Amino acid sequence: MTKTAYVEIHLPALRRNYALAKTLAGAARVWAVLKSDAYGHGLTRVALALPDADGFALIQPDDAVTLRHAGIGAQILLLEGALEEGDVDIAAQHRLDLVLRSEHQLQWLLQKARPVTVWVKVNTGMNRFGFTPERALAVVRQLQATPFCRVAGLMTHFACADQLGTPLDEPWRRFLQVVEATGLPYTAANSAALLREARTHGAVARVGGLLYNNNPFYPDTRLWPMAAAPVMRFAARIVHVSTLQAGDSIGYGAAFTARHDMRIGIVGAGYGDGYPRSAPSGTPVLVNGRRAALVGRVAMNVLAIDLSALPEVQVGDEVTLWGAPGLSCDEIAWRCGTISEELQCALTSRVPIRQIVADSIAPAIPDEQTAPAQCLAHL
Repeated sequence: MTKTAYVEIHLPALRRNYALAKTLAGAARVWAVLKSDAYGHGLTRVALALPDADGFALIQPDDAVTLRHAGIGAQILLLEGALEEGDVDIAAQHRLDLVLRSEHQLQWLLQKARPVTVWVKVNTGMNRFGFTPERALAVVRQLQATPFCRVAGLMTHFACADQLGTPLDEPWRRFLQVVEATGLPYTAANSAALLREARTHGAVARVGGLLYNNNPFYPDTRLWPMAAAPVMRFAARIVHVSTLQAGDSIGYGAAFTARHDMRIGIVGAGYGDGYPRSAPSGTPVLVNGRRAALVGRVAMNVLAIDLSALPEVQVGDEVTLWGAPGLSCDEIAWRCGTISEELQCALTSRVPIRQIVADSIAPAIPDEQTAPAQCLAHL
């Protein structure tokens, strides 16, 4: 485990972001999306920090079982349904809702004949999973005729909800055909749709990005609620300070050459910890609350920053890499040509986690499985 880099998870901010999503959703329930280890924030950590959540949504059945064993009794939706036939049994045993999105899953349900709750997925243009509107209607009718399967509602996932220049009218029209024909409740809104289209809110909104303070429209901030707060802060310590003379290069490939004398700080974090190697020179960090810029290539365990304007900074000082007011994960991801979710999910297990609970910091926790009990004690 590294001693020079660490992550802070701010649980009060997580709860405030969930409350914000509830306000925005109006009468709709809000399921917190926990796929991919809660976007790198810790599956059970996040679930236990949201004891009043309407429900949760994730992908892996094993993760859902983990939550049940942790005492989570709220509704849980498996976003991709049964990944293999035996998952139908798991869903029945542990009271898990299943998304039904393919013909082979339908056959598993009919063959198993287990008492399960399903949400029938309609393909409205994502073209990965789901039934055509016509086929979805037939599937709903077929399942409603069985004694063992309860159709809770309809689901869709918009391909371009995060692209403000792309209207949702056509995918919405396709989805609405089935909604009106069946009269069923529906879940259609992810964070992006929640923020831009009230008609998509339906019975349940599935919120991931907003929960973790990831703006799906970045760098456009027009629809982003100012009340949303960072949940994950990635930080490291300066482990060395040196000087470059004009004409000197630094790092692998001599990718950066100083045009003038520079004071350089070497920070104890790199792509081995999850900081993106693709981050270009000029990518900002915060040092004691002030901005500094990355110089040269990110290495496995270190990166270099320009301290020329910060003569007071010394070895041991803290550097925020993302996740503080004035330095969002969105900005770092945008500079790397990706999205915040990729950066958060890429943090490696060697980085210790500090939980901020009730405005205090719990000790670093090397094993995420031990975190929920410690976290809950501070709630």
